[in-house]
Amino acid sequence: MRHMPSADEDWDDEEWDDEEWDDDSDSGTKLIVFTNLRIAIGVSLVILLLVSSMIFTNFGFYSGAGTLTLLIDVNEGKDENDVTFTFSVFAASPAFGKLAKEGSYKVIVTPSSVEYYDSPIQVSQGSFSLDDSGKTSVSISYSDLFEMNGNYMVEIELGGQKATDSVNLNKFADSALFDLVLFDGSEPIDKDSEGIITNLHFFSEILNKEDSSSGESIMVVPYVSGQITVYHSEEIFDSGKGEEYWDNDDSRDPVSVEVIDFEYSGDEMKFIYQSGNIEAGAAFNPVLFDIDEIYGAKGSGDYALIIEFTNNLGTDNSPKYGQSTWKWFHICDVKDGACNGND
Repeated sequence: MRHMPSADEDWDDEEWDDEEWDDDSDSGTKLIVFTNLRIAIGVSLVILLLVSSMIFTNFGFYSGAGTLTLLIDVNEGKDENDVTFTFSVFAASPAFGKLAKEGSYKVIVTPSSVEYYDSPIQVSQGSFSLDDSGKTSVSISYSDLFEMNGNYMVEIELGGQKATDSVNLNKFADSALFDLVLFDGSEPIDKDSEGIITNLHFFSEILNKEDSSSGESIMVVPYVSGQITVYHSEEIFDSGKGEEYWDNDDSRDPVSVEVIDFEYSGDEMKFIYQSGNIEAGAAFNPVLFDIDEIYGAKGSGDYALIIEFTNNLGTDNSPKYGQSTWKWFHICDVKDGACNGND
């Protein structure tokens, strides 16, 4: 005989089914919440890693460089006090990567002389290290870098990135000129004046011009040393003579009366006279010559300044020359604008 469940038994079964459904619903909700939580945590971690890699140069999944910048000061080499060549490096981390700290550089010069026809020359190479902010600067002594006048290009490489910058450096002198400040042929220079006043200029060889098919010589600030020879010729002053007379030897019989050793190093000038007297100071114009060191040997007459020097920077150590302009000038005991006798 089949057993029929009572009403109480039916209720118990329904109650169990409801409880089971509630348990399943709670488990599903918890699973969804847990899954969403894991996704949120994962996304947060990714964002955190991304932000960290962007902010902190030492944090990331790999080493490299996102951006790399090289900067050479546009006034590099133009300051008389400057004895080193300097460039700056700036770098930023790559996305999801940490910034590489070690890089390399090389310096290549393209000579600007019209007489140079060969290929560019590599004159320096080395390495550098960035600081924690992704910056550094590199300084190279000009004595270790400079070889000739030209365009000096720096190429750097770091973390798979490259950057270049360049600057024209002109520190090689091919000639010199003493520009006489107070002599134009109309009056002689007084032997009792404060000195022979000149403006000293050094000039490059003929250089190529970017905007012209012809070249030109430019004024430079070199590092040179050599001798200045003072010549005398027994002559009577004549105010009626012009440039052609004063700028040529003509019938003069030059005799050396003084040899001055000198050094010119950018911003400093040093004279050593035969007497042993030394004059040193800033190499800014005007440049004065002590007449007492020059005049005593021969007295009144025509004088000329001839300079011979060699460059202390670069590969060309051949002698170079220059002179006063006009080449000859007259020194005497001046009275009322004319020579007082021939003393």
